[in-house]
Amino acid sequence: MLTRLCANATSLVIAAPYIKADALSRALGAANTEASLTCVTRWSLQDLAVGASDAECRNVATDFGGSFRLHPSLHAKYYRFDDVVLIGSANLTASAMGWSRQPNLEILCRAGDDFDSLAFEQELLEKARELSDDEFLRWEAIAKVAARRELDLPGKQPELDTWRPRTRDPIHLELSYAGRGDEIASFDEQRAAQHDVQTLLLPPNLTSEEVRLWATACLLAAPFTNSVIQLGRTTDAPASYQSLAGMYGLSMTEARRAMETVRNWLAFLAPGTLD
Repeated sequence: MLTRLCANATSLVIAAPYIKADALSRALGAANTEASLTCVTRWSLQDLAVGASDAECRNVATDFGGSFRLHPSLHAKYYRFDDVVLIGSANLTASAMGWSRQPNLEILCRAGDDFDSLAFEQELLEKARELSDDEFLRWEAIAKVAARRELDLPGKQPELDTWRPRTRDPIHLELSYAGRGDEIASFDEQRAAQHDVQTLLLPPNLTSEEVRLWATACLLAAPFTNSVIQLGRTTDAPASYQSLAGMYGLSMTEARRAMETVRNWLAFLAPGTLD
């Protein structure tokens, strides 16, 4: 059904937490090459490590001429082909779409009249950031390290839904991880760095480069970071602080400090992300 709908549509929106490159290629292989395409997904270090998602799917989308975005809080599976909207449980993977020998038991059906697809899609796209070339290269590096370190990954993923960096300087994260927290001058910063190390669930025996890639993956996958990036691209600083304060229940002082801290981390770990 998906390929048939792709073939007849002039506007495609594909949103799913997990998108595999082979499944996306199969769907787009049947699509009108003149159709517009927007893909939205979410990435985490663990998902890339175990192959739940592929970094390569970004290339598939952009080679088609489409837009590829990340939404760190995405759980919905939403597919729009012109005015036909499908929702359900199926990610865009071969097993979910019934394109494998042992497919999953999934559901994907046409949305009812009571589903406001326009409002949902507007909210989806407003909060999804376009994946730049620079950020994509970092995710590719993260995926390689994740695959290499798959056996060392913790049994659970870091809880990033409410996390934002506490230590002002990401170098302090490395010092704390390496057991050199006493080299951090401020006791408050020592505690902040230790909190970040514990929250991010860094496995033991990582190299300095791997610590930075792990921290980068967590930073880019955090909803708070996504808000900072989005606001930084669209509004001036005072308005950004006010918006961030309203979104996360912070005071203006807390919002300003939190935004500055995230920007410090981005400048060090993912320069160019805010451009």
